[in-house]
Amino acid sequence: MFSVNSARELPIRQWIAAAGIIAANISLSFCVGAAPAAAATLVDPPVFASQNGALDIMMVAIPQPIPTISFTPPAGSAVIHPTGWVYQVCPRPASGLSCPSGSSTVSPYGGVRLAMQPGDTLKIRFVNRLPKINPLKLRHVTDPGEANLFLNPTNLHTHGLLTPARAATVGDPTFGDFVYVTIYNSANGIPVPQTTHQHGPIVMDTVDYKITIPANHPSGLFWFHPHVHGIALNQLVEGMSGIITIGNVSDNVHGDVAATTWPDSNVRHLMLKEIQVLAGGTIAFDSGPQPVANGEVLNQEDPDFCAQFPATGDVRQGSCPGQDNTADEGNNYTGGKWYMTVNGQQFPTVPITAPDGEVWRVATGAGSVSWDLQLVDDATHNPMTVQLLAIDGVAVHLPQDTTSGAMVQMAGGRFKVVPCPDVNVIGSTVPVCVNEIVLMPSSRTEFWVTYRNASGKITPPPHGASATLKMVGLTMGSGDSWPAVDLAKVLFNQAGPRQLTSNQVVVGGPTDAAGLAQPTGIFQAQVPGAAAAAATMSAAQTTTNASTCAPLPRGHRRRIFFGFSDVTINNTFALGYEEVDQNRNVVPGSQKPAPNQLEQFDPSHTTVCLPLGPGQTPVKETWELVQLSTENHNFHLHQSRFTMTGSNGGVVQDNFPLGVAAPDATIADQVANNQNGVCTIAQWRSGHCVSAANVFDIPFTQLGEFVYHCHILEHEDGGMMARIMVVPAPH
Repeated sequence: MFSVNSARELPIRQWIAAAGIIAANISLSFCVGAAPAAAATLVDPPVFASQNGALDIMMVAIPQPIPTISFTPPAGSAVIHPTGWVYQVCPRPASGLSCPSGSSTVSPYGGVRLAMQPGDTLKIRFVNRLPKINPLKLRHVTDPGEANLFLNPTNLHTHGLLTPARAATVGDPTFGDFVYVTIYNSANGIPVPQTTHQHGPIVMDTVDYKITIPANHPSGLFWFHPHVHGIALNQLVEGMSGIITIGNVSDNVHGDVAATTWPDSNVRHLMLKEIQVLAGGTIAFDSGPQPVANGEVLNQEDPDFCAQFPATGDVRQGSCPGQDNTADEGNNYTGGKWYMTVNGQQFPTVPITAPDGEVWRVATGAGSVSWDLQLVDDATHNPMTVQLLAIDGVAVHLPQDTTSGAMVQMAGGRFKVVPCPDVNVIGSTVPVCVNEIVLMPSSRTEFWVTYRNASGKITPPPHGASATLKMVGLTMGSGDSWPAVDLAKVLFNQAGPRQLTSNQVVVGGPTDAAGLAQPTGIFQAQVPGAAAAAATMSAAQTTTNASTCAPLPRGHRRRIFFGFSDVTINNTFALGYEEVDQNRNVVPGSQKPAPNQLEQFDPSHTTVCLPLGPGQTPVKETWELVQLSTENHNFHLHQSRFTMTGSNGGVVQDNFPLGVAAPDATIADQVANNQNGVCTIAQWRSGHCVSAANVFDIPFTQLGEFVYHCHILEHEDGGMMARIMVVPAPH
């Protein structure tokens, strides 16, 4: 049911009117002091909230002009609202495959928020009404099994939710969070079944999802997006994403003065999106040069669309201008624009009036862009301090003796940790303050924003105090370079006494990082619905048959390699796999696809299969992630969470940025020139490439067939993904 739950969650008609890697390059910027530019006030996404334990909606994927983006092509042309692909959402109608007209139906480019509670059920009638795509403008349509991509199939993934990855059955025709199903729009034509690399079940026009939220699910910030291999990036870039929240901020956050419920009116939800709009002409795609229209969206995103940093006098408020790359054998994007929006709004104003400040819950709907964020004081031009509350939907819980270096390491270098002035340790966790944040694709973060002076101390704001939320230019190893753009203007109009806070907010609750590991927590408690399976074979003999899944022997680990399947050919993104024993020796027969080789994604190949623990409890494994390239990757594992080994579980996450491999000087030229900056597994074993493994503890709590992959979608669509299966424990 659609509902309005706070001062920031406006009725639909009002909403429509209002909307009209720190170690290297990381920053979250807020600026305070200068007069703000005129802009619309930021509006929270419209909310569909559960009632009586269920949220039952219809979601239709449609093409639609973006009213909040006004693109002005070269002189003489009228203003264009580029057409994106969005989710139209409404309470589920009694029949039919379309949402009724009226105020209960919305389709904002910035996305909606689905608000639920632990124990709820999310029911979605999902309909595909997306347009057909020119196959000459698609990168992966000639890949094995991908000949149907031009028909624009789609599906839905509830990213970060710990819920079963369940396929439909004869007894239950609904799907859980099952990314292998593909839904086609019959108006685009009938797909041809593929002889190899078939993605999964083919369904025409509509499916019903039934996604169960466990009663002990953590409260936090999550999101939803499409997940069809080969076209996920294109659909994310066009605008297909939205926010999910489980529980409330107050489940894990309260002030240091009054341990009362944190008010919803002091909470904002921010969805960051970006879209590249062309100014006509001819663009070179993988298939060759193709004409493009004024206002056409470039959904096969190009990181070189804009110059990384603005030229003198170039004011980038919510966008950057396209550049001419023909001198470097690239495309000419002159006249085009790359828009970077907050809740679909270009450079909105964010007024902070509550004396106790606000909790910001920030998600990214970008496919490949990493957001290098700072809140920069407009008066001092220095980044402001904010208090970090949660990462990837789980409240941080760090013991009192945690060092700042350990904090940075546990979070993969995504934050620049700074002192929290005048704070006290309250309870068992130490507060964490930062002034730089990098959100790699799919990451989420939550933090407390209130006015602070140049020393980071909380003080009443001076008259006219303001800040700028900035996207700071970021270079991803030897890979992509993302541009610097101002995202929003923040006005500190806080007046009156604080009621909830003095110097900090207190983080802690039953579903924070520590609570998840308690006996009733989701990392320990029996998995609902799991029934005993047949006997199993050794892990090294695992196939796609669930009866052959076996637990890792004590002391064994799984090792995942990130690199290219062919180091002489760029963009052959791939993964390798092996099992290692307690002495770190490779288990014979465990290497996939073969010794010292990597494989691009094949949906028919199950790389990992494992059973739950005794009594159908979560099973805990240790995984090593080895980076073989000089381009960053972002590890993501569906239906799961993980913590860095030895970190005491203080930071629980579902994304982790992998640094770059450093080739030994003796082979540096070979790697850089002949191998596209990628090492082979054999070179890594011999020590010619130096890349320390990132080691994680992973509790598997959910049944089903799902994936792990790099969440930079250029890499995922290119093949850096693998299939995993979790089955019930045997008798």
